[in-house]
Amino acid sequence: MAYFGWLAFLTHMFDWTNGCIAVTNAEMDEIRDMVPNNTAIVTNP
Repeated sequence: MAYFGWLAFLTHMFDWTNGCIAVTNAEMDEIRDMVPNNTAIVTNP
């Protein structure tokens, strides 16, 4: 999916998530660096 990275600026122009969680690649890298390996991440509606 990295080939869609050039479209990232569009995600800041409108709500495309329909209420879902969305993070940028940079934000995901930050989360990955802070959370220990094998940590379960649970999201609830």
